[in-house]
Amino acid sequence: MNKKVREPFFITRTINLILGIIILVLMVLVLLNIGNREIFKMLIFTLAAVENFIGATISFSEQKRVRGNVYAIVCALFLIIALILAVRYFVFV
Repeated sequence: MNKKVREPFFITRTINLILGIIILVLMVLVLLNIGNREIFKMLIFTLAAVENFIGATISFSEQKRVRGNVYAIVCALFLIIALILAVRYFVFV
């Protein structure tokens, strides 16, 4: 019996973990008022959308449709919020 069972989505889950850590660091920077808060908020929502997209892709690949659809809906919401923040920051300065 093979004891080294390999997880097929190890690299993508690791990327998702790194994105989560980056989001947490950005949240700390926003809370401590370090740097430009508007850009950090926009990055938080954008990275959260990417993270949920990765989660939806993994869930659909594992045949978990309900979880994948929830991830996809949350991804769309985060992406819409990120776009609204981007328009507010870059257009209505």
